[in-house]
Amino acid sequence: AEAPWANAESRLRELWLQSMGLGPAAGAGLAELLRSSRSLEELSLVSNTELGDAAGAAMAWALQENTETRLRTLYLGATGMGPAAAAGFVALLRSNRSLEELDFCKFPALGGPTGVALADALCENAETRLRELDLENTDMEAAVREAFEALQRTRPQIVVKLDS
Repeated sequence: AEAPWANAESRLRELWLQSMGLGPAAGAGLAELLRSSRSLEELSLVSNTELGDAAGAAMAWALQENTETRLRTLYLGATGMGPAAAAGFVALLRSNRSLEELDFCKFPALGGPTGVALADALCENAETRLRELDLENTDMEAAVREAFEALQRTRPQIVVKLDS
């Protein structure tokens, strides 16, 4: 059976798939959706812990390829993504101009050097529209926290949610 999001010409604007038990195979389909959709504005994949690193990386690269994306909101908390996905999203955020809200809760790969790279990417992207970045429960090293605190000073329009 074809996935309900498979028709790239659809007018799908929101797709909420929290806690659906999605795994790597679904991630490949979602990456294709992100590569081709010109209508999707909001995607929530929260608590699909088996989605995994390769799926996350594929989704990040797919968004980079889609220069006409309208995706504004992306919720990826607790999706089992790791270093490859984190690196893909760092690359994406160096130039992305559509995302306004991004949830990376429980994304441990952003707790170390890749987290610093993410903060740097957002500092470098003069055209970012990001307004909210949720990094709660990422078990951050001190250098990562400092990088995001510096980002907030440089780009006060971006609200970064960190653990207290």
